[in-house]
Amino acid sequence: MTDPSRSNMRILFLTFLVVSASLTSAQDSLRVMTYNLLHFPDPVPAGKADTLAKILAWHPVDILICEEVTNAEGAELVLTDALNVNGVDRFSMATYVTQQSDPAEQIKIAQILYYDHNKLGLKNQELILTNVRDLNVYTLYLHDAGALQGDTTFITVVGLHLKSSTGYESERALEAQILMDYLSALPAGRMVIVGGDMNIYTGAEPAFTTFLTPQGSAHLQDPLNFGGLPWSGAANAWIHTQSTRVSTIYSDGSGGGMDDRFDILLLSDGLMNGTAPMHFVPNSYKPLGNSGTCYNQSITACDASQTPFSILRSLYFMSDHLPVALTLAPGSGVGVANTNVNVRAGISILLLERSLRITGGRGAAVLSVFDASGRLLLERNIVLRGEGTITGLPEDLRGFVVATVRSSEAGGAGRFMIPE
Repeated sequence: MTDPSRSNMRILFLTFLVVSASLTSAQDSLRVMTYNLLHFPDPVPAGKADTLAKILAWHPVDILICEEVTNAEGAELVLTDALNVNGVDRFSMATYVTQQSDPAEQIKIAQILYYDHNKLGLKNQELILTNVRDLNVYTLYLHDAGALQGDTTFITVVGLHLKSSTGYESERALEAQILMDYLSALPAGRMVIVGGDMNIYTGAEPAFTTFLTPQGSAHLQDPLNFGGLPWSGAANAWIHTQSTRVSTIYSDGSGGGMDDRFDILLLSDGLMNGTAPMHFVPNSYKPLGNSGTCYNQSITACDASQTPFSILRSLYFMSDHLPVALTLAPGSGVGVANTNVNVRAGISILLLERSLRITGGRGAAVLSVFDASGRLLLERNIVLRGEGTITGLPEDLRGFVVATVRSSEAGGAGRFMIPE
């Protein structure tokens, strides 16, 4: 017979933390942006680095993926004249590499990554060749990895610029498949950000469906959940990123007004469902400046009550594309402190032997259990009904682990010991 006192010693009551931006320390979040800079540093119009600096001061970043940077001097100019300005000195950049794919291409445009070196380090970078343009892959790591008991937390960031124009769907699909082949070879659970000018016209286009189709351990998601859906039309105006101009200016870029979603950020499954050390902050994905009120017009026609007109004007002159941004925050539960937090909503769990008594929350959710290194031991789809018991946990869950529960309304994380 089990000694009740010993059983009681094994019971831990965990208050699950609500995962929300309001509970996240700003300095621990990662603000991610992708931006096609349009043949940067093309000197027309003059002062494009200053214009970019104004945009980045209005919407600060921690990770910046840039496309259409034509030379190393231009890449350095973004760092020195747009990021590390006005007393800011927290940014570093990866090594600029001239486009290697399609050697016959006369106009060489490449991607480059910038990152906050106070929060992140660059482990390495790779160049993946395709039939059109390079895929730039950067492996970053978080400096503050204490929550993972000394283990390093890596983030793979991919910058890309797929083949443009209608009629080249198969070329874009091939580029997408080459990337998915690469991502499928990464360690399972690796956090991945894919960003760039994808030149994709609809959520049903083969390149996009290739990105969203799981391949091995690689699984990307669209934070806007527009896979398989049309992107055109006034009803979808709020997702469009190109063109910021009705007519071409300075004989560069595209006109036509705001009517295409070309610039996109995709995230790995773990970042979206809360099983990674960081998670996507809901509603943080934004084509900057686009309030959905300037369909087929220039970005300067968008609602200035949401974005200052001075910024709309800067976006207009900077590029024919809008920057797209999102925020990642810590709080998957890996390494979450052993404390109870007084929050307005949450989920609690009673752990006894190999059963979990969960109270709080309703609807579909995901239960995940990790070991101290962040390795996923168990993942199970569950339904929250206010109160219930989860049974049948594997016998090999031993020692120190972390559990998370994610739902559309509430989620959280806590540490506990599986009873021996």
